[in-house]
Amino acid sequence: MSATIHLRARYVFPVEGDPIDWGVVSIEGGRIAAVGAGAAGGEVEDLGNVALLPGLINAHAHLDLAALPRPIGPAGIGFVDWLREVIALGTRTEGTSIAHGAAEALQSGTTLLVDIAQPQPGEDLPASAGELLAPAPAILSLLELIGPTAERAQAAMERAEGFLFASGRPRPGRGLAPHAPYTVRPELLDHTVGLCAAAGATLAMHLAESAEEIEWLHDGGGPLADLLAERGIDAAALAIGPRPLDYLRRLQRAGRVLVVHGNYLDEEEIAFLAARAERMAVVCCPRTHAHFGHRRDPLEAMLAAGVGVVLGSDSRASAPELDMLAELRFAARRHPRIAPPQLLAMATLEAARALGLAGRRGSIVPGKRADLVAVELPAREGDPHQLLLDESSAVCGVWLGGSPAPR
Repeated sequence: MSATIHLRARYVFPVEGDPIDWGVVSIEGGRIAAVGAGAAGGEVEDLGNVALLPGLINAHAHLDLAALPRPIGPAGIGFVDWLREVIALGTRTEGTSIAHGAAEALQSGTTLLVDIAQPQPGEDLPASAGELLAPAPAILSLLELIGPTAERAQAAMERAEGFLFASGRPRPGRGLAPHAPYTVRPELLDHTVGLCAAAGATLAMHLAESAEEIEWLHDGGGPLADLLAERGIDAAALAIGPRPLDYLRRLQRAGRVLVVHGNYLDEEEIAFLAARAERMAVVCCPRTHAHFGHRRDPLEAMLAAGVGVVLGSDSRASAPELDMLAELRFAARRHPRIAPPQLLAMATLEAARALGLAGRRGSIVPGKRADLVAVELPAREGDPHQLLLDESSAVCGVWLGGSPAPR
């Protein structure tokens, strides 16, 4: 029987409840055994003036781009101009990038991330994604699917099935990511939805991301139409309908869906998602939103309507790093009317719920996996959440299954 570990912190943030002043988290066998104001017995490791949180969850990342030194283009770059530069990068998946991104995420407090995976032809997962040097955050790999032509769509459908199933059985830790309306033919989208429904797997899709996408869906014109024409793609064979709602209606059949970005969802689309919050969530990426200078995002309207909203870092192509604590703080500055406990839940418990993992992750309650992060707090009194969101605070410790990760 493993020994019980007791960790004391200035504030313990269970997420499912108020912060506990000088709380103690007891860990046994890699899981939370107890949480409260004192230990049931045994030696206590006093972490001092820190916040102890459940491990952060990054609901949308592109680890293949983690080696980029900075976001692509200047702040306010047009979305299609940015797409052209991303396309110019060409094949970009490298084991060193994957490992670098995973290590960066872990050191900044992320213990689970959703990666949009781009394996090379003949590879099952990107190099090193399944064999990262320990310790590493848990990774849910979603195979990115791009099929703007009939031939590419057919190849993507075949690859998706092999990625998601082995000998007819769903493969754990995997899902699918049909890229976006302008890169995925209807038959590929429907096939992907069906596979995820059969496997009980997560599906993610970039949707309502830019004004250019909305313009193209609505009338078939604009800069995105120009880009498709330049690349010899028959745009008429792609669009399912003139609105993101047409895609949401098809996606809902997948069972568990992440709508990535959703910057330009309208009121009817928000209401549609709110009515299906138990199985569909929107992943907001605040710093990527700011990089493109999109209109004021509908985050607050979505929360008010009851949409399931979670947070992601996106990639280094549009954000400075994969730091979810920094993402939380940026969101707090940008949306001061959102209560800090709600923001924290978006990167912990709500994200776990969106991934079907709320019974195992996302909060500090008995029985859940002991993935924890300690954040230094300023040397002053104040509201615990405000202290946590202070820019001077830094991650000072991470535990995976109760074991401390090297710093």
